[in-house]
Amino acid sequence: MVYHGGARENEIGLIDFSYSVNPYRPPFLKRLLNSDLTVYPYCESLEEKLKERYKIDEEVVIGAGITELLYMVSYALKKKRAMFMLHTYGEYERMADLFGMKKNFIKDIDPDLTSFKIENGIVFFANPNNPTGKYYRNIEELFQIAERNNSIVVLDEAFIDFSKWKTTYYPDNAIVLRSFTKSFGLPGIRAGYAFGDKKIIKRMRDFRMPWSLGVLGCKFIDFAIKNDYFLKISIEKIWKERERIEKLTGLKTHANFFLADAGFPGLREILKKKGILVRDCSSFKLPNAIRFSIKKRYENDLLLEELKNFDLKILEGLNYEI
Repeated sequence: MVYHGGARENEIGLIDFSYSVNPYRPPFLKRLLNSDLTVYPYCESLEEKLKERYKIDEEVVIGAGITELLYMVSYALKKKRAMFMLHTYGEYERMADLFGMKKNFIKDIDPDLTSFKIENGIVFFANPNNPTGKYYRNIEELFQIAERNNSIVVLDEAFIDFSKWKTTYYPDNAIVLRSFTKSFGLPGIRAGYAFGDKKIIKRMRDFRMPWSLGVLGCKFIDFAIKNDYFLKISIEKIWKERERIEKLTGLKTHANFFLADAGFPGLREILKKKGILVRDCSSFKLPNAIRFSIKKRYENDLLLEELKNFDLKILEGLNYEI
C-alpha cells in the first residue's frame, strides 16, 4: 500500500501541512454539498464541456482523480516496461507492480530528461514533480526522447495550477492527467480528467468503473470549470505566501509545497508534538526530508516559528533555476 499525506484518524485536530491542496475553499461548496444524491451520476457530457472550456483538441475522459486515471491508463497501454523517478509519487511504482511492468528507476533527484530512455514502455512523470515541487520547463525533451524510443509519456499535472509555468504543447505520445481536487482544496471528492490519443482514451474509458465519480464528483467538475475567478484569486494568494516563505527559509519550489532536508529523520514526530503535521518523506526514499504545504499566512507563521529551530536546506542536487 502506498503511503499518502493527510491526517489519520488519530491525528485530527493538528494543523495539517502534510497534504498539498489549496487552503481556500470555493464559493460553490455549499451548493455542491446540497447536490441531489438520489440519482445515478451520468455525466459523460462533462467531457465535451472540458474540451470546450480548456480548448483541448484531443479526446478527454473523466475519472475519480489522478490515481484512478493512472489505473485506467496503465490498463489501456498494456506495456511491459515502465520508467519513473525513484523520488516521486508512489502510485507509479504500484501501477508497474499491479500491471506486471518491469520497473526502471531514475535515481537522480533532479535528472536530465534525456536519461528517460526506455524502449516501447511507459514513462510516468509528474510536472511539477512531487515531492520536489520542481517544474521542468524543458519537458519537450522528455516527449522527444520517448518518441524516439516508441514510448508513451503519462504526464501527471496534478499540481500544474500552482506553477507559474505551463506546458503549451503535448505531442501524440503524451497522455496528460489533471486533477481538480488539489486546485480547489477538496481532496475528499475525487475528480479529474485525462486527454490524449483517441484510441488510448477510449480504452481508458472502457476500464473506468461505472459511476466512479459519484454525483458529487460530477457536480464538482461542473462547478469547477465555471469558477476560474476563485482559482485565479486563491492561487495568487498562494504565490504571495510562497515567495515570502522562500525569502524566510531559503527553500525553493514551483508548486504549493516545499521539500526540505532536515539532516535527520524524525522531524515529523517533533513537530507533531507541537500540534503541527508535516509529511515525512520516507515513502519517497528521502528519510531525512520533510514536505510541507503552503497554507494561509497565520498557519504558515506557526509552522515557520517552529522551523526556526532547525537547519533546513534544499536537497543536494536539486536546481530550481533551470
